[in-house]
Amino acid sequence: MSPIKRLVKATWMRGGTSKCWVFERSALQIPGFTVDEVLLRLFGSPDPRQIDGVGGGSSTTSKAVILSPSSEPGIDVDYTFAQVGIEQAVVDWGSNCGNCSAVIAPYAVEQGWVNAVAGEVSVRIRNTNTGQVLHERIAAPAAEEPAGTYIPGVPFPGEAVEIGFVNPAGGTTGKRLPSGEARTVLDIPTVDGGAYENLEATLIDAGAPVIIISAQDAALGEVDFSLWITQSTSELARLDRIRRAGAVAMGLAVDIASAQRAIPKLAIVDAPGTESGCDFKVMMLSMGAPHPALAITGSVGLTLAARTPGTIIASLLSGEAEERLRLHTPAGVIETWYRNIDGSEVVGTTRTARLLAEATLSFDPVMSPADGPAQIHLASELVEIDEPLIPDFEDTHLVDPPPHKRRTVFASVAVFAALGLGTTLIAGGLLNPPATTTDGDYAGETLELVIPLAEGGGTDTWARFIGQELIHQIPGVPGFAPINESGGEGITGSNRFASSADENGTELLVSTATTVVPWVLGRDVVRYSFDKLEPIMVNGTGGVIYGRTEAGISDVSDLVDRDKPLVFGGIAATGLDLTTLVAFDLLGADISSTFGFEGRGPVNLALQRGEVDIDYTTTSSYDSAVRPIAEDGSAKVLMSFGQLDENGKVVRDPNFPKVPTVVEAYEEIHGEAPSGPKLEAYRTLLGLTYTYQKGLWAPHDAPPEAVELLRESAHKLSENDEFNDRAEDILGGYPIVADDQLAERVKEAYTVSEETKSYVTSLLKDSYQIEIH
Repeated sequence: MSPIKRLVKATWMRGGTSKCWVFERSALQIPGFTVDEVLLRLFGSPDPRQIDGVGGGSSTTSKAVILSPSSEPGIDVDYTFAQVGIEQAVVDWGSNCGNCSAVIAPYAVEQGWVNAVAGEVSVRIRNTNTGQVLHERIAAPAAEEPAGTYIPGVPFPGEAVEIGFVNPAGGTTGKRLPSGEARTVLDIPTVDGGAYENLEATLIDAGAPVIIISAQDAALGEVDFSLWITQSTSELARLDRIRRAGAVAMGLAVDIASAQRAIPKLAIVDAPGTESGCDFKVMMLSMGAPHPALAITGSVGLTLAARTPGTIIASLLSGEAEERLRLHTPAGVIETWYRNIDGSEVVGTTRTARLLAEATLSFDPVMSPADGPAQIHLASELVEIDEPLIPDFEDTHLVDPPPHKRRTVFASVAVFAALGLGTTLIAGGLLNPPATTTDGDYAGETLELVIPLAEGGGTDTWARFIGQELIHQIPGVPGFAPINESGGEGITGSNRFASSADENGTELLVSTATTVVPWVLGRDVVRYSFDKLEPIMVNGTGGVIYGRTEAGISDVSDLVDRDKPLVFGGIAATGLDLTTLVAFDLLGADISSTFGFEGRGPVNLALQRGEVDIDYTTTSSYDSAVRPIAEDGSAKVLMSFGQLDENGKVVRDPNFPKVPTVVEAYEEIHGEAPSGPKLEAYRTLLGLTYTYQKGLWAPHDAPPEAVELLRESAHKLSENDEFNDRAEDILGGYPIVADDQLAERVKEAYTVSEETKSYVTSLLKDSYQIEIH
């Protein structure tokens, strides 16, 4: 049988200091495949060399730009950015790339989407990943004149592209200054865990969250600027502690251990000194390492910080910031500009772009050698194709990841009109007509799942799998759009959903233990409430607690009355670890804890090396992480967390039927059944973080007809044998719950008594020195 192939037209371009493949939206519409699957195959991922695709094997060369003319008034081009994974089969849709944005205006001109006026081309762009509105200007193309503009970090010239970001402040936290102050004193823990170090920082959220500190506080004040990159390497551990402390102060993390590695970024600044041609010197750290240049989004934050009185950068300037700023980076001087147009802030810079190649790429799915219908092996599932060739089609549309931040069309129109772009509002609806979800049919609609965590994790995998399966059970078979709104341990996206989700039943929130626990603890930054949302389905998981036998652990009785406490390795006390900590306290176990591990995998390795004594794992990781060391005798499985039955009783986990639960372990240790506030707290957290760990939720005001239809569809899915076979690996054998008693069950499980809240907050404060705010 002939191979299944599809030719995909693409353009290879350099934008700023990145290279990207540019696709028109329709080119990636291949029946039977998601856009993620098409991009991964075209780029040759997963493979560190991307040897069988067009990816370049690095983060700056594995990028895709997806473009189409926009139908939205005041916008010329809709732009979706995709960061294609290299070693992982993951496509990141959660951000924008400022450098790749530079290719849009030249491409739009070449395709005839926009025209030159008075020797200049103005292009109005909507980035669908973030909702950010961009305005780009280029000179009218002149075939006789070669491009001659240079930028730092690129040895060759290109076509100059002026890129402006409209109203960029507060995209992640909702505020330009998340702490409310131009300068914030951070408490930085020392490496030995002793006294705290204090230093001032400017915390700004514009383009991206950035923490700004002085060169003096970075131990670079007496170092020549040309040596900052090399001299800073000895300070990287301390600088990362500063960055993590800033993340906590910005509300992006509950403690330094749980701060994300990529967000926020850290910028080190100093006065220009004897350096000529710049307003201040800056070096930014990205993913824990010094960056020779600047991310465009980072330069936006620095520019607004320079214009904000009292910030560290403002104090370095000789006077008020002018319209144009010159930032001296290790790679050279980058110029940014600021304009206030009709009350809207527009911050921009100049990048260059160059056409590298025009190409026809082959979408050639991996074929099975077996005879019969062609079988395409992809990360999600096995798809059978009955025809050797896929027919052309024209009438489908690639769904953009909707914006994280809602903006009105009118604000954008006002800005562009002030820029002299002659925008005209056409009578009629500016937005898509409202969805109709109360007629028992979702035909023509798109079901959006808001995933408040990053791409590629367990929650993201679960949500994408469930969403793709669920739509086929919903009458009318709607489209499916997973939307990752990561940041702040899942709080940012959940807050946005609570404040501005569509209430017509087409937008659902994905929950997990990471977002449930902060709500249980009553953290100030949480603006969502699960008792004000409507559950559509819930799904659980399980897990076990195990110990290192060389630490003297052979059964549960070895957890108490010890001469030396057992060391528990944790990630963050206010995440999923909390259920384990409450279990230890219920049992009266002699435990000391060390936090800051980046995942359960590193804790498991530390246990095998003898650095920690006791750990837990969820069901999905048991076979790979715990079973081998339990079978060779180096570890002992002590107990399972158990599951809550329909009556709220802790019962054995069906995946670990021979392993006693935490409650049974208590009875074995103390000779009686547990009772009181500690047991109630454990039962509550068990339900929230394991039995009902993940879920789909609709807004409280969603039409009852839509909520009922979605629940019925989820219940049908849960009873589908073919689905349950496919779902075995992802769901771990734990069923989807979406029956008639769902709302009642979830209401009971998610009702947290004041006594439990008080107990948990006291435990964290007294035992782990963590105060909840």
